[in-house]
Amino acid sequence: MMYLSKTRLSYKIVGSLVLIFLLVFLTLGVVVSMVFENTTLVSEKQKANLLLRTIEKPLQITLYLKFYDQIADKVSPVVTVPDVRELSVRDNNGKILYLYSNSKKMLPSTHEAISVSHLIKEPTSGRLMGSISLRYSDLTYNETRQSIRKIVYGFGVSIALLFFVAVWWVRYLLSPLTKIAQKVHYYKPGDRMVFEEDGSMEIEQIVTAFNAMQETTHIYLEQIEAMNTSLEITVNKKTRELADQYYTDRLTGLPNRYKLQEKLLKGEIMALAIVNIDDFKEVNDFFGISIGDEMLVQVSSWLNELSSTCYRLGSDEFALTFYDLLDQAEVEHRLLMLIKLLDEKTFMVKEETLNIRVTIGVALGSEKVLTRADIALHHAKENNKQIAFYNQNEGVEEHYRANLTMASHVRRALFEHRIICYYQPIVNLETGTVDKYETLVRMIDEEGNIVPPMEFLPIAKKTKLYPQITLEVVYQACTLFANRKEEFSINLSDSDIRNPHTVSEIIKTIRKTGTAPRVVFEILESEGIENYDEVIEFITQVKALGAKIAIDDFGTGYSNFENILKLSVDYIKIDGSLIREITGNPRHHIIVETIIDFAQKIGAKTIAEFVSDEAIYKTIKKIGVDYSQGYFTGKPTSLS
Repeated sequence: MMYLSKTRLSYKIVGSLVLIFLLVFLTLGVVVSMVFENTTLVSEKQKANLLLRTIEKPLQITLYLKFYDQIADKVSPVVTVPDVRELSVRDNNGKILYLYSNSKKMLPSTHEAISVSHLIKEPTSGRLMGSISLRYSDLTYNETRQSIRKIVYGFGVSIALLFFVAVWWVRYLLSPLTKIAQKVHYYKPGDRMVFEEDGSMEIEQIVTAFNAMQETTHIYLEQIEAMNTSLEITVNKKTRELADQYYTDRLTGLPNRYKLQEKLLKGEIMALAIVNIDDFKEVNDFFGISIGDEMLVQVSSWLNELSSTCYRLGSDEFALTFYDLLDQAEVEHRLLMLIKLLDEKTFMVKEETLNIRVTIGVALGSEKVLTRADIALHHAKENNKQIAFYNQNEGVEEHYRANLTMASHVRRALFEHRIICYYQPIVNLETGTVDKYETLVRMIDEEGNIVPPMEFLPIAKKTKLYPQITLEVVYQACTLFANRKEEFSINLSDSDIRNPHTVSEIIKTIRKTGTAPRVVFEILESEGIENYDEVIEFITQVKALGAKIAIDDFGTGYSNFENILKLSVDYIKIDGSLIREITGNPRHHIIVETIIDFAQKIGAKTIAEFVSDEAIYKTIKKIGVDYSQGYFTGKPTSLS
């Protein structure tokens, strides 16, 4: 089929016509030949029957009278016929009475001779007397068939010659189409093709159609070129707009961090200062985000007037770049001037008058200045400085790198369940028994060593890992003491209490383990409590379940006694700095006695921390402390 699909159209047309003709011709030839052969055969049989009828009556009389010697005379008119090959006469018993055979007439034939037999009966009674059989030659029939074959062969040769002549003629008629196809094969949009017309209507229609197609294609091509030009202009415009948006801060219109990073890659910047607005979060919280945004816009405009190389890095941070090779004194002088001008500047934002202060971190040189200026900024904030320069010799970068490493270790320890709990006994000074335990967190490093909390908790508190550590401690402690009878305490920071998810998980765990009546939540008073309403809400929730509350490190923080009264605490843990010196420092002795008196009046029990020797133990017992906790009464250990 694939071969036929690629054959010349002329071959297809003529071949189809000849094939149809041959099929019709062969069908008619076969039908006519069969009809003719049957007709000829029937005719020859009728001739044979007619010959027998001419001698049938004389033979009937001869056999009836039994004149067998006269049979030859009676059949002589038949045997003299050239086409008769054999004639036999038999009586009713099958005995041959007469036999004629002409061997010379037995010529080769594709068909057997025509055989005809007649029965001979008595004229009167109709009784069978015998039979006569005739074999007649089919030579005429064969000659007729040979003639028909010759006619068919001749006609077939004529058809073949006609086929080749027709193919040539059709190819000649279709040659203009071949020329058109050759030209169209190499056509490209924009070309101008010229077709020759040979006068035939069909070719003229094709030429006209191709010319119209060329004209339409040319018009479309011009339109596409115009569209491409317009599209290219639009794309270039949009690309420039997107580039401007990518490199520009939407709020302030200043170039952003991406633009600064691109400039840094060129190595042209010799110094960089990050200017951070102090307490900007409080501005947003107090006045609202819209006023905060407007203030950022005004500050950015003011900074840009002072230095045309100002960038906005993030929420409340801007960067100032210096392209001149300046020493630290010159850069510091310029930045101090900026701070002085800013102190004198008042920003009017929607009828609100705002004055701002900034902290600045500076890095000199052209390598890693953005990162180093950020490190200097954090150093300035930690040390309450307005300006800090990055100093590689101070090891600040290594310190931050170590913090990142420790944060990674904590994250991996959480995943691998290497955050564990130790428990320090709390002794009842009246009975001398261990009634309680304080839960203390530890980390096991990859070598199996115990890492104390002061090495990893401060770093965890600056990441999102701290709430996970709190929940892990709560889970382990509650699971352990679900099967014990002692009370146990868990330390919570102010950030834990202000985290709704952490509070929800804590309540879910103590309910599930049934430990609410024996758990004591220690709130770190030494950290300071920023929002007493949230703390009171937490205390109300857990106390409703049966839990107790303790204030840890009491006596060192800045929370006053009135605020402690609001919290309705069950235990006051006296800070270790007071207990350590209680035997040798009268002032500490007085403070502890005051705390004990205060606790008794509000119905709270007292716990002395850092009880390290027998003298301290006896002293706190004498003045009325309820519980003792320290290395003298028991070191932190694992209970599992």
